[in-house]
Amino acid sequence: VSKHHKLCDLADVPPQEIQELLKNLIACPNHENEEVVYLCKDHDMTCCNKCVMADHRMCDEVKVLSDILNDIKVDCTGLKIVLHDFQQQGERLLEHERNHKELVFEIENQALASLQTIKQKLLDIYAQLENEVLSSIADKKKVIGDKIKRNNDNARQFFNEIKQQSTYIEQVEKFGTNEQLVLLQRQLDKNSVCRLKSIIGELGKRRSKSSFKCVKDTSFDSLLLEVKNSLRIEDCTCDVSETSSDTDHRHYTSYTERIPKLQCTKDLSIIPLFDKDKRPEPGSCIWIDKYIVISLHEVNALLVIEEESDFVLSKLIICDCMPWSVSKTGPTNMVITSPTAGKIAFAQLRYGNVHVVTELKTRIPYHDVTRNTTNKQYICLSSTHGQIDILNSGGTLLREISLSLYITKSSLSFCYFNASNLMIIISDSESDKLFALHLNGAKVFEYKHPHLKYPRQLAVDSSGNVYVICFRRGIHQFSPNGQHIRCVLNETDYTYGICFDSKFDKFVITGGGPIGKPYLKFYTFG
Repeated sequence: VSKHHKLCDLADVPPQEIQELLKNLIACPNHENEEVVYLCKDHDMTCCNKCVMADHRMCDEVKVLSDILNDIKVDCTGLKIVLHDFQQQGERLLEHERNHKELVFEIENQALASLQTIKQKLLDIYAQLENEVLSSIADKKKVIGDKIKRNNDNARQFFNEIKQQSTYIEQVEKFGTNEQLVLLQRQLDKNSVCRLKSIIGELGKRRSKSSFKCVKDTSFDSLLLEVKNSLRIEDCTCDVSETSSDTDHRHYTSYTERIPKLQCTKDLSIIPLFDKDKRPEPGSCIWIDKYIVISLHEVNALLVIEEESDFVLSKLIICDCMPWSVSKTGPTNMVITSPTAGKIAFAQLRYGNVHVVTELKTRIPYHDVTRNTTNKQYICLSSTHGQIDILNSGGTLLREISLSLYITKSSLSFCYFNASNLMIIISDSESDKLFALHLNGAKVFEYKHPHLKYPRQLAVDSSGNVYVICFRRGIHQFSPNGQHIRCVLNETDYTYGICFDSKFDKFVITGGGPIGKPYLKFYTFG
């Protein structure tokens, strides 16, 4: 009865699912409570004693399973290889669908950007047309109006003279003699009537005739039709597994571990620009050319330091409000957030000095801003409202992305747009996690681990690797798909910001503040 049973330790008992599988493998599909004993090679099927007697008595090759096992070698290696190949093909298909989804979303973004460009061009040309038409109308109205005024003045003077002559006639008729009336009549007929006739004739010739009209170009409707047809969506075939795209991850270079080496530490508390009663608390930082720009809390300032010098090049007080973060949005461009004041500032670094180009009042406080350079859009993170606003270059809201499922509403979140794979990477200090979203709000990955404690500012290198600085937990490196690679630097001080130079050969971190001396540390990779 137990000849097919296999003894095993209680701790190694397989799951119920596997037990059922083992039972079903030996069970006869045609007769309940019967086990298969034979293999009929004529029909290529297993059968029990009842099956053999009922259906396979005339078959030539009916073998006992146990006898067959003695003649063949039981080895599933080939089958495992085949299944492994199938698994790899399935993974490639899933990767293909993920890439294709990203490609479709990228095309959608390009279409939206094209629509926005067309809309802006139409608005610009309409504004130009409106200005030209209204200016032309104003000029012509002034010329016509001046002539109407002159004609009205001359007509009123003509009426006054007629009234005067009529008054003379009435008064002479009332108080004068017939002789005086005859003499007045002769005088008027001889002098005034001829002159008044000449005047009325001249006024008639000079009466206003000039005007203007609005001439519509008959091709306007055809132009509108051309504008309507200037952008259309057509079906096409695009296999991202065969052709490269902007979302293809194969451009990433292979990862090589590099060891950071401390070069120097700058003590920011000794800088003479600040009030000694206040200790500057360094926040986020960016690296532009040979300069490092740091947002300083408490003293409400931006600090620019040259890489090879302790000399402070500029100090910018931003309207007595705290510059919460500073982010690099171009070779020399930056965005400074001031959530307490409800605004962001677009600035440039020129010869080591920060110049604010323009400021934008925001509908909700933004705590960090990154830029999608391809679509010319700003990605604005509001930690306290738990959402991301995507703005165009003019500051107009294009769409919102809710983060209510991912972060706790606080002011300790940072974001970075990875243009290589079109992902928004976000760190949240309240929930101690790192996650990434597509531009449509779909989650790409999420990472949460005890060693990822109080994550702050982010940076992404040319290989797509993500670097996150953690408060008193050092710097951690993640792969482009969110896998933890290593702890790059075990820094136990109070750290806030991190930024790399353009070649990713050097980086700086900021730390200190109210708890310790504010500092800036320079590292290079060995």
